[in-house]
Amino acid sequence: MFRWLSVLIILVVISFSSHADSTKQEEAIKAKLVDSFPGHTPDSISKSPVEGLYEAVYGTQVIYVTEDARYLIQGIVMDLEDGKRDITEVASSRARKKYMTQVNEQKSISFGAEKPRHTITVFTDIDCGYCRKLHSEMDQYASYGIKVNYLLFPRNGVTSPSYSKAVSVWCSKDRAEALTKAKNGEELLAESCENPVADHFELGQKIGVTGTPAILTADGVLMPGYSPVKQLARRLDNMSNK
Repeated sequence: MFRWLSVLIILVVISFSSHADSTKQEEAIKAKLVDSFPGHTPDSISKSPVEGLYEAVYGTQVIYVTEDARYLIQGIVMDLEDGKRDITEVASSRARKKYMTQVNEQKSISFGAEKPRHTITVFTDIDCGYCRKLHSEMDQYASYGIKVNYLLFPRNGVTSPSYSKAVSVWCSKDRAEALTKAKNGEELLAESCENPVADHFELGQKIGVTGTPAILTADGVLMPGYSPVKQLARRLDNMSNK
């Protein structure tokens, strides 16, 4: 009995020592990054699946740093022995999931299926051509059982004409109707009220939206750009079956 107890104590000590060394290394990498890029502190640092590389996450952006904190690598890391799995995207999706509560708490403008099989969040710009194309297919989205929750993302920022249009849409009596009219190129009466458009824009930036349309799934997967509805529905079905 005492021999087994001694072995257990040794294992605990080794485990604690390993954890302490890892934490010390993470702190050293964090200090180096903050020193190299003042004003930018990583949200988390942890060992990556690749031996000798640590994963540093800023919002939803993932970079890699060698364990001696000398070299920084930015790009996609793919596991060729695991179905060419993009482990960088896995880490980004994991980070985006942390923002999903904030996404779900945002007031949105909804279209599509009333009893959906899938619900997506779409960051949209009123003046974006592919955003308009996507919006013209709302009946198809409904037929495939997809609900669309729009968040307003004026690509050129909160001082742009698109931002003013987004505010007018939000402040209209019927937001869904106003959004459809605006996307059809109709000029809306300028409206002003308390609105979340700037919050939508800021949240989109946090989760990595750089263009529109940007589709965000309930699992935190970000799909930039327009996709045909049938193709999107198939992808969403595949995700839910995994």
